[in-house]
Amino acid sequence: MGLSNILEKKLTSLISFLDSKKVIVAFSGGVDSSLLAFLSKKYSKETLLITERSILYPEEEIEDASQFAKIFNIPHMVIERDPLDDKDFQCNPENRCYICKTGLYNEILEIKKSKNFDVVVDGSNVDDLSDYRPGMQALKELNISTPYIDYKINKEEIREISKYFDLYVQSKPSMACFSSRIPYGQIINEEKLKMIREAEKFLKSKFNLTQLRVRLHEGKLARIEFLPEDIPKILTIEIIDTIKLKLKELGFTYITIDVEGFRSGSLNEILDLD
Repeated sequence: MGLSNILEKKLTSLISFLDSKKVIVAFSGGVDSSLLAFLSKKYSKETLLITERSILYPEEEIEDASQFAKIFNIPHMVIERDPLDDKDFQCNPENRCYICKTGLYNEILEIKKSKNFDVVVDGSNVDDLSDYRPGMQALKELNISTPYIDYKINKEEIREISKYFDLYVQSKPSMACFSSRIPYGQIINEEKLKMIREAEKFLKSKFNLTQLRVRLHEGKLARIEFLPEDIPKILTIEIIDTIKLKLKELGFTYITIDVEGFRSGSLNEILDLD
């Protein structure tokens, strides 16, 4: 099954952008950056994938990224970062993502300069423009290319193109960094991030779940967002007891399940963005 004429034109524009360039892809291993990595390897002059390893991301995501790079024989560099070294980031202001992206992409730009690459590309897509994304400002200021946005390609279309090329990551769930689980204004530290990481890892593996969030509020309150279709199977006395015991073991005081279920950016709902 082929692509629609409109999507085929968008893909052609994206390929033309990559053609003959030396491209660095900011590579998380998710479907967005994986498609960019694949297309860059196929059509650009040279490709380098750069992945951040830090306390903000599951180690499994780094392993997935490395595996993808090996399968498609794409040069891959993993850089070690500790965002908690930045006191402004730790304070968790509303522009937290701007602070983090600025730090990350400045490091990537140093690599671009030292290795004489032409462009750094980021996998943000047009759907990201509909939510509060202060990191987008960092991309603009640092002249990081966002071809999905430039050619008006959304998440669904990225998955469709990935399916067209038979990429195994086409249905991979979205992943956001662990700091996005902590409400703005509440300090980000290693203890909180580890609690969140271990809680999400436990819930996914124990109950065979693909997508969820554990939001950490004041008083060490866990607000768990399951996919709506997963909530009925979670709401049994046995499973709730299992979740309660494990999360209390990890350091949570109160454990709640959000009846609205999983939604990206739920902590932005309290912001006044007018």
